[in-house]
Order: sequence, then C-alpha cells, then structure tokens
Amino acid sequence: MHLILARLDFPDGAPDAAELRRALPRPTGVEHVFVDGSTTSAEVVLFLTLPTLAESESTARAVCNAYLRVHHPTARLAGLSASLAPGTEDLLLGPDGHEPDPGPAP
Repeated sequence: MHLILARLDFPDGAPDAAELRRALPRPTGVEHVFVDGSTTSAEVVLFLTLPTLAESESTARAVCNAYLRVHHPTARLAGLSASLAPGTEDLLLGPDGHEPDPGPAP
C-alpha cells in the first residue's frame, strides 16, 4: 500500500475537511482518504493499493486536480510526496531488507 500526501492551497479559504474528503473522487485503487485542514490549506493523505508507486502518485495527482477543477478552481496542488505504509516493506523486500529470492528459473 502506498501513502500519498498532497498539500492543497486555497487562497480564498479552505473547505471543511469532512466536505473535502467526501467530495474527492475515488477511482479504483484509492482505499481510504484522510484530510486535515486549516483556514487556507489542507493535507490530504490517500491510501492506494495500486501496483506501483508511479501509478499511485499519478492517481493521487489526478484525484486532487479533478477535485480542484470542479470545486475550487482558484486553489492549487502545492505538493505531493509518497511513502510505503508501515509494515509493507517486508512484503516488497522481505524481512531481511533484501528482495525475496524468486526461486529456481523455469
């Protein structure tokens, strides 16, 4: 699972965090959304189960931009960063921090 943190800046005032969370599009792969807002910005955390980090970042960017286009055209996506959900490193790298052995070649 990838966690994507997006920062949205609202020069005309940020919407209520619950309203923003409800209005964000939810395409396939977006499992959960958390929003923390202030008067002029919002931090949006998207939990995505897409196969690659690149797909997750692209989807998060598209979700935020689609929301902004429809609901707040004067606002902007100010930043986007990504990480793995805690504990998923073992699924990708194995418990010793190395890629798992794929086994014998066919």
